[in-house]
Amino acid sequence: MKLQYQKGILAIGAHPDDIELGCGASLARLIAEGYYVIAVVMTAGTSGCNKDVDRHNESKMALSFLGCQQIVHLDFEDTRTSQQLDEMIKALEDVIKHRFPPQVRLIRAYTMHDNDRHQDHRAVHKASIVACRNIPQILGYETPSTWLTFIPQVFENVSEEKFTKKVQAISLHQSQQHRDYIQSERLRTVAQFRGQQAGCNLCEGFVVHKMIL
Repeated sequence: MKLQYQKGILAIGAHPDDIELGCGASLARLIAEGYYVIAVVMTAGTSGCNKDVDRHNESKMALSFLGCQQIVHLDFEDTRTSQQLDEMIKALEDVIKHRFPPQVRLIRAYTMHDNDRHQDHRAVHKASIVACRNIPQILGYETPSTWLTFIPQVFENVSEEKFTKKVQAISLHQSQQHRDYIQSERLRTVAQFRGQQAGCNLCEGFVVHKMIL
């Protein structure tokens, strides 16, 4: 009898809220369809943040709300990740090798985009590309720090339900609610623009690093 595999997804973010902003609606859809998703947040995102704020806890609540089966929080130094590339690669390789159940076949990784003005985002992209080299599909997602340069080639048609779930997940990042880019109307504007590009209502866009079909 042929073994039935469950499809797996690895979502990687430099900071708490990156994953939700970049691919939250897509993850919500995939999880609802039965995919096994592990989310990895590389730093605690403490730079420029009140020391009393636990952004990892906000991230845990938000990613759990989306339905991620596992959430891995790492503690690489915020704004200094470019100096920790080897360690980040090893940490991601460990997740890929040891965290996914044996019945899960990892088919796709979502990660940061390489043409990003934030140094942590670029560093996490570099680490991801090495660590995820054996994963068939690697897609870079959009964040506010890529808006001037982001040209997607792949679009996820996002339902109103899944977009709402993304917005609700992001709202759980209470420490970040003062930021303009995290407001629901800004998120909808981006989703509508990407949808207009693709001929849909709402979309999330992605840049392809590797795509084996």
